[in-house]
Amino acid sequence: MQLRLVHTLSLMMAAAILAAVLAFGGLLAWSLHSGFNNYMSERDDQTLERFAASLASRVQSLGGIASLRDERVTLNGLLDDFARESGVQPRPGSEAQTRTQGPPRGLKPFGPIIGIYAPDGTLVLGSPIQQDGTGVKIRPIVVQGVEVGQVRMPAMPEVPEGIEAQFMRSQLWGIALISCAMMAAGLLGARWLAGHLARPLLDIQAAATRIASGDFSMRMASQRSDEIGDLIRDVNSMAEGLQRLEQTRRRLIADVAHELRTPLTVLRGELDALAEGVRELSMAAVTSLREEALRLSRVVSDLHLLAMADIDALPCYFGECDPFQLARQVVARLQARAGECGLTLEFLAGDSESARVHWDAQRVGQLLSNLLENSLRYTDSPGRITLSVRAEGDRILLNVQDTPPGVPVRYLSRLFDPLYRTDSARNREHGGSGLGLAICAAIARAHGGTVAATSSALGGLSVLVDLPMSGPAPT
Repeated sequence: MQLRLVHTLSLMMAAAILAAVLAFGGLLAWSLHSGFNNYMSERDDQTLERFAASLASRVQSLGGIASLRDERVTLNGLLDDFARESGVQPRPGSEAQTRTQGPPRGLKPFGPIIGIYAPDGTLVLGSPIQQDGTGVKIRPIVVQGVEVGQVRMPAMPEVPEGIEAQFMRSQLWGIALISCAMMAAGLLGARWLAGHLARPLLDIQAAATRIASGDFSMRMASQRSDEIGDLIRDVNSMAEGLQRLEQTRRRLIADVAHELRTPLTVLRGELDALAEGVRELSMAAVTSLREEALRLSRVVSDLHLLAMADIDALPCYFGECDPFQLARQVVARLQARAGECGLTLEFLAGDSESARVHWDAQRVGQLLSNLLENSLRYTDSPGRITLSVRAEGDRILLNVQDTPPGVPVRYLSRLFDPLYRTDSARNREHGGSGLGLAICAAIARAHGGTVAATSSALGGLSVLVDLPMSGPAPT
């Protein structure tokens, strides 16, 4: 049988409460027993002191310790007299008790045995008690500054008797009952607290099960500010991220199918036209078929590149290069095409004209080419495109800006999603696959950098690439 968390918590808290209550009850019983014995011992000492003083007065009035040997003098009689002096009512008929009987009820703290001895150690009255006995209490009988005898009494036993024993038993029973009540209350409290703590965890478990089954729309409500509340919020964030990822996956599959279907449809249509004789097989037809095949090849190649980047397997070969020189080469390669589009393409260097970085020059060149190609496609003529490079500390900032049209702010954060278009028709009109900016983001990540899009000061789009100069360590 599987032990549930609520049961584990209940048992752990119940064990802790049981141990605490038993320890508290045991210590309380020990403290009561020890304190009661000390109290009885101190009371015996004080009572024995007073009894010795009372005997001293009696001995002085009778003429000496030997007067206690008179048959008319009994121990119980002396104790009765002492009881009257102490304000305790003696038992009726106590004068007739024998010499060896215990003290009357009012003097029970004396115990059952008392002995009165002469200075030479001979027993005068009471029971014989060895002076060297363990725990024997001895008090001198002093008359006018002279010790005329002793009173001896054995110490009170560790286990009290009579009314004292009844008192101790009642106290111990009270402690036991209170301990049981505390344990019962603690067990009920432990069960409730365990359920209170485990209930949100069970809700989280149910939510995780729903997420695992594909229900990413699930959200848990919680106003807690503790660790459980943090866990609930993390689960909600995970579900939201998985939902976005699932939506992206579905959209990507649909977009990829659409991108592949378009050139395939054109290829099939042209091939059918050639096969049915509607169109003659000419160099123009072959060229058209080749362009569609190249377009299809570019889409497949870009998709493969993105797939490799997603599994952190984007092939990069790092080495030393000059980012300024690399940017100049990319700009020079695209100058002629910019002129054909009626655009001005400029390279802007920062304070430095050269630097040494550890990059994959081919991949970063591809990144810059993609950004500039994107601007060349969508910047209205006449227009201007700039590529600036500047060093800031141990990082290099590459910034591509262009003139209108711009991109609405609400779309900027999604420009680097694969196949995302703010205007799907415009991308196909200009021949783009919709994967160029996503590839730029993948190359930037592979170099340990970032890429972000904002509105340009020139009125169009601004894309800033931030790359560390060192790049990843060579493998």
